[in-house]
Amino acid sequence: MEKQNYQNQMQDKRLDCLEKHVCEIKDNHLPHISAKLTQVGTDVDWLKRFFWIVATASIGGLIAAILNLLITIKK
Repeated sequence: MEKQNYQNQMQDKRLDCLEKHVCEIKDNHLPHISAKLTQVGTDVDWLKRFFWIVATASIGGLIAAILNLLITIKK
């Protein structure tokens, strides 16, 4: 019975230690992580610009090909 009691005391100590670490992480590190995650959203701006450049070039090429096809059919 004493061994069971010893294990429970040890588990209680470990849980207390874990709870302290969780509180420290929550209080100290989470605001920094949240700030870093918001910065990631602004780094994707170049991808949007690149998409619009490629989309505009593709649509322009498609329009030019259709006009070329219409001109060649009429001749």
